[in-house]
Amino acid sequence: MFPAMLLNLKSPKRLIIAASFLWFGLAAAAAISTGPLHKYAVAVVILIMTLVIIRHVFLFVLALLDRHRRASMEIFPEVSVIMPSYNEAKVIEPALISLVALDYPNIEIIVVDDGSTDNTLQLARDFIEANKIEKILLLSQSNSGKACALNTGIKHARGEFVLCVDSDSRLNPAAIRHALSHFTDPTVAAVGGAVEISNNTSLLAQMQALEYRTSLNFTRRALSYLGAVTVVPGPIGMFRREVLLTMGGYDERRDVFAEDADLTVRLLSAGWKIRGDMSMISYTEAPESVFALLRQRYRWKRGLFQAFDTNYFALLIAPGWRGVAIALFLALECFVLDILNFSLIVFFLFYVIFHGGVSPMLSAYLLLLGLDLSVLWFVHRGTSNLLTTMGLLLLQRFTYSQVLQVWAVFALLDEWRSTQMDWDKLERIGKPA
Repeated sequence: MFPAMLLNLKSPKRLIIAASFLWFGLAAAAAISTGPLHKYAVAVVILIMTLVIIRHVFLFVLALLDRHRRASMEIFPEVSVIMPSYNEAKVIEPALISLVALDYPNIEIIVVDDGSTDNTLQLARDFIEANKIEKILLLSQSNSGKACALNTGIKHARGEFVLCVDSDSRLNPAAIRHALSHFTDPTVAAVGGAVEISNNTSLLAQMQALEYRTSLNFTRRALSYLGAVTVVPGPIGMFRREVLLTMGGYDERRDVFAEDADLTVRLLSAGWKIRGDMSMISYTEAPESVFALLRQRYRWKRGLFQAFDTNYFALLIAPGWRGVAIALFLALECFVLDILNFSLIVFFLFYVIFHGGVSPMLSAYLLLLGLDLSVLWFVHRGTSNLLTTMGLLLLQRFTYSQVLQVWAVFALLDEWRSTQMDWDKLERIGKPA
């Protein structure tokens, strides 16, 4: 069966995944061996760490360059805020309060209920009537998925720009103003905001909040300098409406598991720039159980695999240098780093079991931690809890991050096998931001 799978390599994704699992076996064998293979593996470990160092330094420099990018806004075009909702009774009212409080003079709010089976629709209707808010348009449709609900909102929108948010999003009041400042550049199609965790009271949620700041938001900030943000996040992202209509909006197929990543990469492959703005903030709920977190990240990872695989060649032939650079970066982020990092874990475990030492890995991990701490300083500088957060980072790197790394490889294997998966919805908690 395995050779037949190797012969059925119809995409770069399948080729990379097939090579990956061969590499994992080689890493285990090299850790056990004491001969030339072992020496070769140690050299490869150094090479991998060098690659990771280059990545960190590259993103760090770009993030520093992007810090002060800001254009002034002299006009106030109409903005349509679109919020799809499905069984969001616990969070719909606070979300609407957040949207109504946005500090922008020319706005409409479109809520699309996607066939909720709870009282989401009634709660939204009651809120609108009780507060006599005329700028909220409430739509209802049979359950067709989040992407379809977003497209319904886009089709009904009047605004030149659309701000897409989730039903648990709590936006900072100036979010729209921050986003619009980037659209003075006519080649910018979208702006992704920063996502923060609202329910960060548990240790697991705090680790997720740290991951968002030092990884997801940080990477978005760095890539913004090149106009090459690869994911406009679902909780907060602004687009030119006409561009969305031209691109056909979000992909409504139920087997597309990261509609935000898919749309973003399609925009990039069409030659558009996509920026990020860390002052454009959305607070969102994080999973509060390990099982819920793993379900969420499994869907995210497979969705990123899909976005990469579907659009890889379109990026390669896109005009200019940006498409090729983005294709290489996505290959690195979606496949190569997961594969290399997991191979380090495999090598380390087998080395400890068969040789009882950690020296080949210790210096590499210390160097990587030093780089992580530099990023942490960058995103947390000036805060009073920096030392406490450093301790949390060390704990995260040796527990939380390792679990997610292994889980990403399982998702990679399932994508290779085209394993069926349902579009999983995170259960809302309803805690205030």
